[in-house]
Amino acid sequence: MSDLNAGWFVRSSAGLTTEGAALSLPGVDTSSWYGVDLPSTVLGALIGAGQFENPFFGKNLLKIPGQGPPGKNLSNLPMPEDSPFRVSWWFRKELPALVPRGTHASLQFDGINYRANLWLNGEKLAGVEQITGAYRDYELDVTERLRHEGPNVIAVEVFAPEPCDLGITWVDWNPSPPDKNMGIWRDVWLRTSGPVALRAPQVISRLEGQDGWRRAHLTIAGDLVNLTDRPRTAVVRAVLEGRVVSKTFEVPPRSRARAEIGPEDDALLTLDRPRLWWPHTIGSPELYQVDIDVSVEGAPSDETRFAFGIREIKSEVTAEGHTQFIVNGVPILIRGAGWASDLFLRRQPDRDRAQLQYVKAMGLNTIRFEGMLERSDFLEACDREGILVIAGWCCCDCWEKWDIWSAENHIVAPESLRSQIRRVRRHPCLLTWWYGSDFPPPEHVERRYLEVLAEEHWPNPAQSSASHKPAALTGASGLKMLGPYDWVPPNYWLEDTERGGAFGFATEISPGPAVPPIESLKKMIPAQDLWPVNDVWTFHAGIQEFQNIRVFSEALNRRYGTAGTVEEFAELSQLATYEGQRAMFEGYARNRSRSTGVIQWMLNNSWPSIIWHLYDYFLRPGGGFFGTQKGCEPLHVMYAGDDQTIVVINDHPKDWEDLRVEARVVTLDGETSYAATHHLTVGAVSTTTVAKLPVPSGGPLYFVDLRLHGPKGAVLSRNFYWLPTKPDVLDKAAANWVYTPVREYADLSALRGLPETRVVLKASRTDHDQKTIEVDVKNPTGGVAFFIQLRLSNGDGQDLLPVVWTDNYVSLLPGERLTVRATMPVGRLPAQTFFVEARGLNVPLETARLSAPEEKSIHV
Repeated sequence: MSDLNAGWFVRSSAGLTTEGAALSLPGVDTSSWYGVDLPSTVLGALIGAGQFENPFFGKNLLKIPGQGPPGKNLSNLPMPEDSPFRVSWWFRKELPALVPRGTHASLQFDGINYRANLWLNGEKLAGVEQITGAYRDYELDVTERLRHEGPNVIAVEVFAPEPCDLGITWVDWNPSPPDKNMGIWRDVWLRTSGPVALRAPQVISRLEGQDGWRRAHLTIAGDLVNLTDRPRTAVVRAVLEGRVVSKTFEVPPRSRARAEIGPEDDALLTLDRPRLWWPHTIGSPELYQVDIDVSVEGAPSDETRFAFGIREIKSEVTAEGHTQFIVNGVPILIRGAGWASDLFLRRQPDRDRAQLQYVKAMGLNTIRFEGMLERSDFLEACDREGILVIAGWCCCDCWEKWDIWSAENHIVAPESLRSQIRRVRRHPCLLTWWYGSDFPPPEHVERRYLEVLAEEHWPNPAQSSASHKPAALTGASGLKMLGPYDWVPPNYWLEDTERGGAFGFATEISPGPAVPPIESLKKMIPAQDLWPVNDVWTFHAGIQEFQNIRVFSEALNRRYGTAGTVEEFAELSQLATYEGQRAMFEGYARNRSRSTGVIQWMLNNSWPSIIWHLYDYFLRPGGGFFGTQKGCEPLHVMYAGDDQTIVVINDHPKDWEDLRVEARVVTLDGETSYAATHHLTVGAVSTTTVAKLPVPSGGPLYFVDLRLHGPKGAVLSRNFYWLPTKPDVLDKAAANWVYTPVREYADLSALRGLPETRVVLKASRTDHDQKTIEVDVKNPTGGVAFFIQLRLSNGDGQDLLPVVWTDNYVSLLPGERLTVRATMPVGRLPAQTFFVEARGLNVPLETARLSAPEEKSIHV
């Protein structure tokens, strides 16, 4: 199998008189076409060719013809009359003669959005009657149509989705691109084989036993496709770590047959003490490799190799009605976030790799695809990294408008599910499939979905939707989708017991907007619009109900004091998102006896945005990133504000003995008003309440400093809170699906008047691959050095990104010293001079310079 992604050309059909038969022959003049590599949308190709000014800056996206009305979901609307994307666009590629005579060959398209006519060498292979649906894959036999001498030419005429097509949707996350992502948005392959081909292979594992002794029963399976007009006898042979198994299958002509080799066929497929695949937060994501070949009449016909994981994932509904996922017999608290692809669906492997490292650095164990169903190479990376994946269809468009579905929709929907299940079922990272998105489908649609899942041997759980609404056939999902999506105070998560509070499984939920640091704001908003917040800012918020950040801004100003500059607003925003994200994830961890999962909405953004992310579009981690990182530590000490207790969270499936918690209450001037030490042992996968912490009665706010030490004294978890004496008071009677308003705001404005402190900063390189540095920060003063942001920058003041910090936005008690690490997840640190910067709310800028790989830092 070889990919055909490189060397395509794109142009509009407007003004083009040549038909597909002629376009798919050699000799076409493509000098006026746009060159592009796939996958690519039409607009992605135009932007890559420099046809439009940076669409991510300011309001430039609105300058692209056909953008549609701002603040509306374009997927539900017809293309505007002036849109250049109302007409079809052509994708064309010439390729050499690649296939020897006697070889069976097929073209495979992993994704075309939305309809297409496909031509090869002057012949029409398929039309829009066959090629319809963004999430379907298409395999076309071209054995008799490929030229064995001279070039072959593919021409694909692509049409954008109409308002009630089952296409790609951006809902309310950000504006939709004006082409509605029309194009060939997934890989194109040339597949070759003998008379019988193997498709969609998988290894299914079933476990028995537990703890130190387990046994795995494996079934190697896939689909055998007979490409000929007569019956064939195929021998399937699999090699797994020196174990060789085989089985013979009869495959009728021009048909697809299921092939399975299980432990009942060969005892070699039962493994004692296998290496299990675990989510990265609690174990190692061990992978095996299997080689499978197919022979017909003694001659090789097809072969494949892939990695798989031995694991078993189940789900059950708890006594309180909440879905609990169980991996290898261990109940897992799902802590994840929603994934957003690039707005133009471009392939960005380095960016994807960095983002998966960010997921791991934050301690998240899951990402959720709502319609953003990533490529196989992305899923393979999740397999290797031990990151679980929730997949399903998108909400808020025709995927959920079952009452107006056409006959075509009723074909496209289940066939889309079939394509995707075949594509992803072999990946150990797949946790579950939510086949109805926000709402459960009606009975006849759900029945067809369930039939497809059974027909395609889906090995994992599935739920009808992401909401609590019961489905006709499967009943309650055990999930909830009750908000909030806008700002709520930190105490919300442990106080609310009716909506989004820390109970059950929340499938999409958020403490609201996430205004990036000032460096990112300057890259997305023109200088003249940076302050005050105006319509350029809100254009970079969401759409529909989420076109502004008023609730967030009011809370920021009321709680921390009014921001007078964009710099102050950005800095205070990091405080707000840090405490908000930490509180949400800590709340669900503290209540793990009643909570089973939480999905932050969202992980990332499709374009530069001021809402719903844990790191911004430029891969700059802000307050929300590090609040999440703190709240999702697998072994974690926290403060629970609802009952004023110290709690230790243990996600590991093992006990921890001889631990020590040190707790301090510190005043604004840095004095310790209370200190205590507690010794404890915590059980596997547990929440342990340590002690109650006295709350000071005087002053507007205070600090709480918690340290969890291991048996040898090492700090295993460190947590620092700034807490108001009088907490925020929720207006629960006015709660809605967007947020719960606040009746009385907490007063944290005294943080703006903290006495100035300073820090001593040192940095050094730690390895030979030039990826990691160690940063030492010391507070030599008698006051608290509060909320210190650490930053890497080059000589021009630009951030070195992406970067993974072991801790950031840190606070230091008087005389305290802290060492953290910064690692480049892709690429290397620069060999030339670069800088480490530290700046806090009450800490002036300090800088350390690193000039050469062997040089130590210089304090400047």
